[in-house]
Amino acid sequence: MTSLSLPLKGSLTQTSPAISRSRFRLCLAIGAAVGAVIALWALAPQYILGSTGKWAHPENDLNPYLISWYYYIADQWRLPLFSLPAMGYPEGGNVLFNDGLPLTAIVTKALYKLSGLQINPFGWWGLAVYVLQGMMAARLVCAFGVRSMLAAVGAAVLAICYMPFLYRLGHVALSSHFLILWALALYVECSRERKLKSIEIGVLMLVAILVNSYQFVMVSVIVGATVIQGIELGSIRRADLVFLSVGAAIVAAAALISGYGVFVTTPDTMKASGFGFFSWNVGTLVVPPEALWHFPRHFVRDATGGQYEGESYVGLGALLLAVVCVVARPAWVRASVRRHAVLMLALTGLAVWAASNRVYFGRIPLLVYYLPRRVEAYSNYFRASGRFIWPLAYSIGVMSLAMVWRWFKPGVAVALTLLAIALQFREARPTLRVVQVYTASTHADMIQSDRLAPWLETHARVWQYPSWSCGGLAGPKREWGNDEANRELQLELLIARRGLPTNSVYTSRQLKNCHEEAAWGDNPKLAPGVLYLIGRNTPFPPALVALSASSSCVNLDWVTACSRSWGKPSD
Repeated sequence: MTSLSLPLKGSLTQTSPAISRSRFRLCLAIGAAVGAVIALWALAPQYILGSTGKWAHPENDLNPYLISWYYYIADQWRLPLFSLPAMGYPEGGNVLFNDGLPLTAIVTKALYKLSGLQINPFGWWGLAVYVLQGMMAARLVCAFGVRSMLAAVGAAVLAICYMPFLYRLGHVALSSHFLILWALALYVECSRERKLKSIEIGVLMLVAILVNSYQFVMVSVIVGATVIQGIELGSIRRADLVFLSVGAAIVAAAALISGYGVFVTTPDTMKASGFGFFSWNVGTLVVPPEALWHFPRHFVRDATGGQYEGESYVGLGALLLAVVCVVARPAWVRASVRRHAVLMLALTGLAVWAASNRVYFGRIPLLVYYLPRRVEAYSNYFRASGRFIWPLAYSIGVMSLAMVWRWFKPGVAVALTLLAIALQFREARPTLRVVQVYTASTHADMIQSDRLAPWLETHARVWQYPSWSCGGLAGPKREWGNDEANRELQLELLIARRGLPTNSVYTSRQLKNCHEEAAWGDNPKLAPGVLYLIGRNTPFPPALVALSASSSCVNLDWVTACSRSWGKPSD
């Protein structure tokens, strides 16, 4: 406790007064402006508007987001709030597990019910996360008492030009990294002011649970460190505990109403394999991708085949600032680490989880240790553990910038910040150009939509065999990201746009009973009002082969369509 009560020369939160409210607002505005400028330069206008271009025929993960959104806005209000019985019937689905941005889904659904307007929220959210990323990064550096507007610009650039943030454009909800920066800023502000901002913490937690479950866990760990730090500093009042309790109850109620109650009622349905595979490769935190500087050559960033989830390179600008601080002021760095031991422990814990029980540096396995089977099973609730390195990575970059402005002369701080901005942006430019091309491009129509659409209009639901979870239309030919996979996703999206129930859907949690589905293939019978879509790249039972060759079916290039409800299928 002595280190918490005695002023330390190297402290990050005790040796300078807080900035004025007007200066603080200006700091936020500058960070938001930097985010807006980069976003409007990188994101195609049609992508932001969400109606044409990329959204006409999106690829990969953008499809399930749209699919769940179309089902959701057309569906009636029900409990759990984000349940979707028609998406993947008879098991059904949920917006939550398609990363369908529940926060924006509920807003746009209410708007659709009131006005009939369909406003795709994902492009607008893509713009918003750039703006909020810059704003919260600026808030974090200014929370340390830094008054420089250049520091606010630098923080925004370091955070926005952080590779894992830019790489996550295709994962719309998961790209909401501003939530992590928001939590870190609240930690610093609460420590400096010796006052727990319990109401804002509650708002942050509620927003996080309605955006993405991974982000919610990261934010919760940082909030836990904030509360423990407040207890150690003696700054938590009885009213704070009341507000925290009420906020926790509201967040828990929102989680249950949304559909997270399945973690309690049917937890096994939420498990998937991959812990230790989708992990963090330790070296990627500081080793740049070879494409940036053509050095180092042949460094393996993904030793398992799934460590792209833990890509964490902080950027050369952020590394420069961190190295300068550690080399020039090692005693002050140690003092700050001791003073904020709880936060450091929280960030380290998240990093350990990110690395999993199979720790790699490049291709070298540094540490492999045994986990009990039950522990590993629970770990698979958040199997993509590599993502949990993000809080530490952001702390290294933005907090090092704050140290530079707190510990060095203004001239030195200005020079280092300008150099860091230049290096960080230089490295990010190739990725930003990729973002430009990605958001302006669109896939071709691969499913003969002009022929399928009229058939869908005359049917009440769709039955696909095999469904996505049970092998899909292309069978062994389908690999994630290839044309066969995207063709099937285009089909799912076309069906969702018409609100028709379908048994096949790509989702992060597969619930399909493939044995029951296979039983239909052994004895296929066509129900009225159902359009049957049968793959052509998998060996089928004789009865299904006979059906496919009957007059009830039409063979397209990539699928066989069958029905007993159409008059002239050729029409």
